[in-house]
Amino acid sequence: MAVPETILVAYDDPTTPTLGRAADLAQALGATLIVTTVAATGDGEVTEEAERLAHARLERARAYLDERGLPADLVPATGAPAKAIVELAAERNADLIVVGTRKKGFFDRLVEGSVNQDVLRRAGCDVLVVY
Repeated sequence: MAVPETILVAYDDPTTPTLGRAADLAQALGATLIVTTVAATGDGEVTEEAERLAHARLERARAYLDERGLPADLVPATGAPAKAIVELAAERNADLIVVGTRKKGFFDRLVEGSVNQDVLRRAGCDVLVVY
């Protein structure tokens, strides 16, 4: 893997270390950081509530990164989460996508699927899954 120059992090849960890990990598490597969150349900339906939550997530990300003194592009996205993440990564020429995973049980993963697994299958660049 070449050293990434552009890192896209899909941020949706402030209780996971995903954003922090992506920020650490961007700072250490001098990479550009792009933060996105997807306003949609698993099937891609965009609701007012989903848009409100996405805006709030990006505001939390901005505050966290400002505290660290790390510049980043914050880009909201809509649609089916994995597809939106991969499309944005391609548009922005990201070398690395950073996604998180929740501690789901086998049945939850079987029924709901996993955004990070879908990103892994679709991505045209390296993907880091933060646990």
